[in-house]
Amino acid sequence: MAIILFGSITALWSTKSFNSYLAQEKGAKEESLAEWAAIGYKSVGWDFVYSLRQSTGGRGMMMHRGLFSQERTLICDKTGTVYYDSEGILKQQSLESLLDATPIMVDGKTIGYVTIETPASSKIASLRQSFTKSLTKIFWVNGIIASVLAVAFGLILSFDLRKRIELLNEATTKLIEGDLCAEVQVIGDDELTNLAKAFNQMVKKLAANDRARQNLFNDVAHELRTPLSILRGNVEAMQFGVVETTPERIASLNDELIRLTSLVRELQEIGLAEAGELKLERTNEKLSEIFSDLQTIFEAELDAKDILLDLDFEDTSLMVDRNRLQQILINIISNALRFTPKNGKIRITVTEDENKAKYIFTVFNNGRHIDKADLEHIFDRFYKIDYSRTREKNGSGLGLSIAKAYVESHGGEIFARNIPSGVEFVFTIKKNLA
Repeated sequence: MAIILFGSITALWSTKSFNSYLAQEKGAKEESLAEWAAIGYKSVGWDFVYSLRQSTGGRGMMMHRGLFSQERTLICDKTGTVYYDSEGILKQQSLESLLDATPIMVDGKTIGYVTIETPASSKIASLRQSFTKSLTKIFWVNGIIASVLAVAFGLILSFDLRKRIELLNEATTKLIEGDLCAEVQVIGDDELTNLAKAFNQMVKKLAANDRARQNLFNDVAHELRTPLSILRGNVEAMQFGVVETTPERIASLNDELIRLTSLVRELQEIGLAEAGELKLERTNEKLSEIFSDLQTIFEAELDAKDILLDLDFEDTSLMVDRNRLQQILINIISNALRFTPKNGKIRITVTEDENKAKYIFTVFNNGRHIDKADLEHIFDRFYKIDYSRTREKNGSGLGLSIAKAYVESHGGEIFARNIPSGVEFVFTIKKNLA
């Protein structure tokens, strides 16, 4: 419909433009003839028309004969009296009929009028009508052809769109039913293609989240099973008199209870942080005091492996949750100590970003590089690598996850990277939290 309407408007506009062109051409001829008549009138008055009637050639004839001698030329005075009629009719013209005629001006005064008419029966009029009809016909035919092609193309396109939408609908239904492998075939390069890609990304994300959830349940069950089994076995053994109840065994059971309690607390902290519900107790703390406590905490372990702890910072005050910032550093340093070799080095530097909006903490150690595959998951809950976090070395697999949760609760981010001389853990802390 739009194409037909556009074709109709175009045809009407073209016809109007053609008629306007004809009117302009007629006006130009009349003006030229009026100028010639004014010259003749100034010379001999209205007698110039007698020479015009008798003229058989030259400029006079060319000025009044018109195109292919098919146009009627009239010259009359301002009262309508006709002095020249190329058809020889010489019929008095009414003043109303002269409203659209071209005036003959002599010394700024109108002394008569010139008009050129094309009789309806003339060949020129017939050609003009034929041209207009042909033009209209061409536009209509083109409009109809374009409409048919548009409808055909629309049907093909709608069939393709319908098929792709049905595929997307089927995949959505499968996803609702729990099929996390229900991806859509990506076809084409348009908005629907982008929707299909987004749907597939969503499915992959849901599948990854589901695997992470399942792994979390399995990991939690595994982490809880060991201390609970130890507790149950020892309690039953003491209950049935298999082993003697001694202070040492009670202390061992208490250690397992402490580890179990710590594991539950750590999981709770991570859950609160990820939900954005972890409450921070931000106070004004000096970096020097925080690092002094860290040196005291790790003094024995550092001495045991002859590891140098190098601190590079400008003593300044930070608005942070001191306990949690300290826990971030403890967890990262503890992780670094596990794979830093004897006589190695751990260096902590604190700087500001370019906008003075964040503090940047960098914890370096000269231990072995972390595999690329492990770098992508090192902050995941319960993720362990042989040379960094193992149960035998008191690692629950939650230390770096907790560090990540605490960093993000301070509006920062954390990542690990390999550098030629070792490994760096980098995290940021916002100066001001909105």
